[in-house]
Amino acid sequence: MGLADEPDTHAARLMRMLGGKWIVQALAAAAELRLADILTEPLALAELARRAECQPEPLARLLRVLVGEGLLELLPDSRYELTPLGAELRRGALGELAEFVGSPSQWVPWNKLTQSIRTGECAFTASQGQSLFEYLTAHPEEARLYDTAVDAFTRQQAHELANHELMADVQSIVDVGGGRGTLLLELLKRRPNLQGLLVDRPDVVATAAPRFDAAGLKGRYQLFGGDFFEALPEGADCYVIKHVIHNWSDADATKLLCACARAMAPGAKLLVVEGLLLPGNIRDLARYMDLEMLVLTESGKERSKPEFRKLFSRAGLKLASTHSLGLGAWLLVAQSGGGVSGLTRVMCAEQISWPWMRVSVRKVLTSSSPRMRSTSSSSSLPSAMYGCVSSSLRTPIIMPTRTRPPPR
Repeated sequence: MGLADEPDTHAARLMRMLGGKWIVQALAAAAELRLADILTEPLALAELARRAECQPEPLARLLRVLVGEGLLELLPDSRYELTPLGAELRRGALGELAEFVGSPSQWVPWNKLTQSIRTGECAFTASQGQSLFEYLTAHPEEARLYDTAVDAFTRQQAHELANHELMADVQSIVDVGGGRGTLLLELLKRRPNLQGLLVDRPDVVATAAPRFDAAGLKGRYQLFGGDFFEALPEGADCYVIKHVIHNWSDADATKLLCACARAMAPGAKLLVVEGLLLPGNIRDLARYMDLEMLVLTESGKERSKPEFRKLFSRAGLKLASTHSLGLGAWLLVAQSGGGVSGLTRVMCAEQISWPWMRVSVRKVLTSSSPRMRSTSSSSSLPSAMYGCVSSSLRTPIIMPTRTRPPPR
C-alpha cells in the first residue's frame, strides 16, 4: 500500500510533512550525482551506477524513492527512464538549485530555526559564526554552488519577464543588484533590440564581462560597479530589481528604492521581482521563503502588497500593477508617484549629497551607440577610481562607502 492509499488521518498527513527531509535530500543527492544528465536514454541499474560512479545497491534505494516521487519510471525490462519532472533536475534547469538546497551550508542553519524565532537572531550566523555572504566569501566552492543555484531559477524568471507585454517598449534596462548578470544576459539574448546595464559591487560585476561576451552580446551591455544604495545610472527606460529587496530591512529597502526613483527619467518604470505574501490562510512559496529569509539573513523578509505599496510611497513611487511570473514570483510595476516624503529625504540624505556619483545614461547603454552614451560627471575623480569592466567602455568603478554583502 502506497502513501496515496493510506487513510488521510491527521497523523498520516503529519508524517508526510515530516518526510519532507527525505525528499529534499534525495533530490539533492540525485542532482549531485548528475542522474538526470546521465539518463539521456533508459539505463539498467548497473550501467547507471557505473556512469554515476557509485555503488549499485545504495543507488537502487535512492532510485526507488525517485520512482515513487515521479522523477523516474522503472520500465518492464528493469531499466530506469527519466520523466519530464525528473528532467528538471538537469544542469541548466533546476539541478544546481536542488544540489544547493541540500548542501550543508543551507541545511545546518535550519537546526537553529527555533532559536531565531525566540531571539530574532539570524540562524545562519548562529550556526556558522558569520553571515551568509561572509561565509560565501570565505568558501569559494560554496559560493560557486550558490551562484549556479541562483542562476537556475533566474533563467526561469528571465524567460517569463522577457516575454511579458511590459517589456514590449523597453529599449534600455538597468539591472540593479544583478549579481553575475544572469537575468540581464537572458533578457538581452531574448530581446535583440534591448540594451542593458548591470549594477552591483565592483568585484561582482567584474566577473560578468566574459559571460556576456561569450553569449555574443558585445556592444549591448555595460557594467557599473558601485554601491546601489548610493547612486544609480540615470535615464534608462526601465529598472529591474530581482529578489534583492527581500534581503533588506524596510529602512534599507526604502533607501534602495529612493536611489531608483532619483535615477528614473519621466515615464520610466521600475520592475520589482519578489515573492508576495498574499492574504488569507493559504499554502504558498512566499510563506516558505519568508522563513528562509529568517534563517539566512539578518533583517530580510517577504512582504505583502500593502507593505510594498508603503515602501514605494516612501521613495516617491507608486505601485501601478502586479503580475504573476510563476514559481512563486511576482512582478510589481512601479512608476514615479510624486515627491519623496520628508522622512525619506532624511534617510536618503547621503545619496543626495553625492551628485558626482551619478552616471547619466540616455536611451541606450553603450558608448559605441549613437542612441546612448555615458556622460559621467566623475571625470575629476582620481584615476584609481576607474577600471575597465566592460568590453566596450571604461566604466567608473564607484567604491562602496561601507562593506555590504552581495545582494544575491
